[in-house]
Amino acid sequence: METIIINIKTQKDKLLFTSLANRLKLKSKILSEEDKEDFGLLKAMLEAKEEDYVDRETIMKSLRK
Repeated sequence: METIIINIKTQKDKLLFTSLANRLKLKSKILSEEDKEDFGLLKAMLEAKEEDYVDRETIMKSLRK
C-alpha cells in the first residue's frame, strides 16, 4: 500500500477529495497540526538514525574545545 499526501487550500477542495476517496472506497484521513508535527519529528529521528555513531568521548572532546 502506498500513501499520498495532498496539501489542500480550501474547504471546497477538501470536500471534493474526501468525497472522491469515499466514492473509490479508499481510506482517507485529515491530518491535524499535531499529526504533521509528529511526522516531521519521526522523519528527523529516522534521518539521524542513518548517520554514523559517534561515541561519548568524541563528543566530550568536541565540547572541551
